[in-house]
Amino acid sequence: MGRIFLTRSSAYISSLLIALFLIPGEALAAPKPLDAATVHTKIVKRGVNGWVGVEEKSGVELVGRILTINPDSFTLQLPNDPEPVTVLYADVIDLRTGPTRGFWIVTAAGVGAAAGLAIWGFVHVHNLQQQNQLPYPQPVP
Repeated sequence: MGRIFLTRSSAYISSLLIALFLIPGEALAAPKPLDAATVHTKIVKRGVNGWVGVEEKSGVELVGRILTINPDSFTLQLPNDPEPVTVLYADVIDLRTGPTRGFWIVTAAGVGAAAGLAIWGFVHVHNLQQQNQLPYPQPVP
């Protein structure tokens, strides 16, 4: 009975984790339109020397380090370009600042589940080995 439950629950947990890791987080969320105030807030939150990816209305995609933050624009230093690039907040249609919080939550849950199963398996195998040992012989009086 216990072995059947273990097999079924392990298969269920494995299937669930595979499904969670295969579905990209961006597919679950509807894209929100960005306005200049939202872009400004996210850039300020990222801070100077933070890395961001930006797509402008013109279709140009830039990835770089933030050098300065101004009220209406920010300046990026691209990796292979000696000249800094100024980007207006109003021209930004997509902003990428790194992995989302949901990604880290799902990753931590997966690592925690894997660690828990590993510990449970170690204890279970250790207990099985202890049960199969013969008791010490008792001395005869």
